Amino acid sequence: MIAIARLLAAVVIVAALGQAATAVADVCKAKKFETKLVEDACKQGGQGAAKDAMKKWTKAAKAKRPSLDCKSCHSKLAPGYDLKKDALALFKELDVK
Repeated sequence: MIAIARLLAAVVIVAALGQAATAVADVCKAKKFETKLVEDACKQGGQGAAKDAMKKWTKAAKAKRPSLDCKSCHSKLAPGYDLKKDALALFKELDVK
């Protein structure tokens, strides 16, 4: 009986640690936001939500610039999604809502 209780406790601990690691991994790396779109997405759902919001934005922006992709604005992708110098200007230029 004690062995079963220990096994259950171990399973609960491992599951809790896994959820905590996932939550930490999904926190947005950026601390300063240039757009309300990304800032709001990060606050609501972390990095995954920000990525989803930008995928939707990119899909809509392709109507104005078909060659647009993630690397049009980002010099590096995960984990930090570093922006190129002209990324914000391009974001504003395409003016996708």
